[in-house]
Amino acid sequence: MKKLLIWPVLFVSILLSSCENYLDVESYDKVSDENTIFDKASAETAVRGAYRSLASLNYSSGFQNTILQSGGDVRSLNNAQTDLNVINYDLRSDIGFLSTYWANFYNTINRANHVIEKVPLVNDVKLTPDLKNQLLGEAYFIRAYSYFDLARVFGNVQVFLTPTKVVADKLGVPKSSQAEVYAQVLADLNQAETFLPATVVRNRATKFTVYALRARLHLYQNNFEAAENDANSILANTNYQLVKPFNLAAGTTESVLEFSYSVTDLNTGYGLWNTSNRQLEPKAELHNLLNDSNVGGDRKILSVQNALGQFIGGIYPTNTSAAYGIRTAELYLIRAEARVKKANPDVAGALSDLNAVRARANVPTSTALTPEEILLAIENERRVEFALEPHRWFDIVRTGRAPAVYNLNDPNKYIFPIPAGEILADPSLTQNPGYGN
Repeated sequence: MKKLLIWPVLFVSILLSSCENYLDVESYDKVSDENTIFDKASAETAVRGAYRSLASLNYSSGFQNTILQSGGDVRSLNNAQTDLNVINYDLRSDIGFLSTYWANFYNTINRANHVIEKVPLVNDVKLTPDLKNQLLGEAYFIRAYSYFDLARVFGNVQVFLTPTKVVADKLGVPKSSQAEVYAQVLADLNQAETFLPATVVRNRATKFTVYALRARLHLYQNNFEAAENDANSILANTNYQLVKPFNLAAGTTESVLEFSYSVTDLNTGYGLWNTSNRQLEPKAELHNLLNDSNVGGDRKILSVQNALGQFIGGIYPTNTSAAYGIRTAELYLIRAEARVKKANPDVAGALSDLNAVRARANVPTSTALTPEEILLAIENERRVEFALEPHRWFDIVRTGRAPAVYNLNDPNKYIFPIPAGEILADPSLTQNPGYGN
């Protein structure tokens, strides 16, 4: 019996543990391809599998580690050669974690593709039209989220919109440009919007999570009016509000999309910051910013100095703590940036949004006045607001500030190399510029 093949070709399927809540699921590769999705229960299981892949693979501790170190405010306690490659912006295509991230993104995409292809064909009276639409919308959203991050990390990548059933299905497909991938992300989000309900669920996709991710995407596409409009669609809903005093967002109105974990499917990000074998710590500069009452304010809980003088990151109190895909504070800062950059700037509105985030953290009102000062203030606010979340590297690259912030003048280094093994497996793949053949 034919087994489901998870892309890419060099990697076997990653087995995911079953759990009691909605987002836990038995691994796909235990079921034949023909029978994976055939009724209501298997359709729901397939979507749970895609969520589990998004939370545990796409947002793995390794991915967070690499992007956080790239952002320059967090340091590794391991001092491995690959850590040096990351912080010196000297990645090689044969570094193992690149293959892992590539595989993880495409694994999740393939799971979503199976849902998108097969759920419409299911004939089960228990799978109502509304539920079928919801599951399809969630799959489109998960695929959009995955392609968005894939393109941010690797630039030009292959786009697959149907499931991988045999290896030959995906060989010889040329890469799409980063802009084309972003266009596909937008198309998927628009499609998801038509299917999803306008409900408030913080660990599943709804229309509101579509608005939030689309607002983020629009900043990358320099479509600032659209970014503002989508942010408005979220922030007009009282279920998405800033909460004072600042605290971790899980389960509150500060959370738009969070990734859930359990005792049988742990948040591996916990080990980055906690235990005797922790891998990361905030650098002294970031710790000082967070503990400055005029900068970090109540966000000082994100970096605490222990009795040994070590800086302990406070993003995950336990190994089942939620991780954050999108937070309400980001929507305020997206809208602030969009209001400054749009054709007819709204400087007062931008300052209002910026100061809303600052006030919630018990930080004084910004003294920025000019558009340039406000944009820098937004950049600095994002630095402390998302101090232990993988945002800063992408923020600095997106805004063209890498030469000033990182002294990184080679734009080829703003994206990672395609894994060497993938190019060996599919010679039609070309390496990203600046990384050899």
